[in-house]
Amino acid sequence: LGSAAIMLAWVACGRLSAYWEADLNAWDTAAGALLVREAGGVVTALDGSPHTIATRPLLASNAASHEELQAVLAAAKVVGLDS
Repeated sequence: LGSAAIMLAWVACGRLSAYWEADLNAWDTAAGALLVREAGGVVTALDGSPHTIATRPLLASNAASHEELQAVLAAAKVVGLDS
């Protein structure tokens, strides 16, 4: 859809299992990352490091699949645009 906010909201409510993006801005992710966390999901950078307001490459998912998704993305050499 072109909206990180709606994709993150869909992860939070369970409509999507995961969402990742290589380059986002804080205004694209701040509210959505909070929704995912409050719903019990996990939000990190693509490399698995903690998500902060300055994180551009993002992976958000339910807690059950996050580590496996991060490993698959790493094996496929998916990185942020700054990497």
